[in-house]
Amino acid sequence: MIRFALLFIALLYSTPFYAQTKKAFLVGISKYRDYNPGTHWNDINGANDVRLLAPILRKQGFTIDSLTNKNATYGKIISRLDAFTKKCKAGDIVYLHFSCHGQPFEDLNGDEKDGWDESLVPVDADMVFQKGKYEGNKHLTDDRLQQYISNIRKKVGTKGMVYVVLDACHSGDSSRDGDMIGTDTIVRGTTYGFSKNNKPYRVKREMGSSHYKVSKVKDWADVVYLEACRSYQYNVEIVEKGKHFGSLSYYVAKELQTVPLNQNMNWVWQVEKNMKSDRRLWNQTIVIESSK
Repeated sequence: MIRFALLFIALLYSTPFYAQTKKAFLVGISKYRDYNPGTHWNDINGANDVRLLAPILRKQGFTIDSLTNKNATYGKIISRLDAFTKKCKAGDIVYLHFSCHGQPFEDLNGDEKDGWDESLVPVDADMVFQKGKYEGNKHLTDDRLQQYISNIRKKVGTKGMVYVVLDACHSGDSSRDGDMIGTDTIVRGTTYGFSKNNKPYRVKREMGSSHYKVSKVKDWADVVYLEACRSYQYNVEIVEKGKHFGSLSYYVAKELQTVPLNQNMNWVWQVEKNMKSDRRLWNQTIVIESSK
């Protein structure tokens, strides 16, 4: 018995130990005009998505950091992401979620073939470049977000997993009144590109796959991105029991009510299937990018 106990202790301390935890960072914005009455952005219902997802994730054992409405400024998002990234460790399951407006942002470093970055729109970012008033410093570009995701993948390692859900887009039509299609359909985004050089954004209606491969990196965690629609499509909100939700957020929440969030990404394909079967969403196509 003593020899068995000693052998167990030796094995315990000779085997790498991963104190896996589950961490989520959620951003949801509804009230753009409450924060800045003069903004060009219409109000949406991103905060509803956070209220929907938070209790589901808590039930699964996630610790949650969230920012909504007036608290979801660029500065606070960056500050919280810095702190969140530092807390991530080997073996963690990490879930990042953004429900807000999205906008094409003029590429300034030449890494985009079409000349445009994708960007998320914090509550204090405006739609239009105005020299000396707003020059784009509060847009959260895909380049900046990718830095955080790469750091998190590196920290959590191969025993962990990273999910990134973007219920925002840079599609829509800003010439519509309140970015509405019909009487009660709200669009998250605009086809107006943010450009300090007054460069016009041209929608490229590309066809092809909605599934893309993300490069694997040795010793880094796998990552899965879920994006509400293709870049040239509307990302519309849907109404359930009288409340507006992001379409992607709603179907992610529906799956995570019964499916544990771990390294198995099969639930993602069910989200895709459900969105494709929803007649309200036939004009948009979910995009999935994965390193698995």
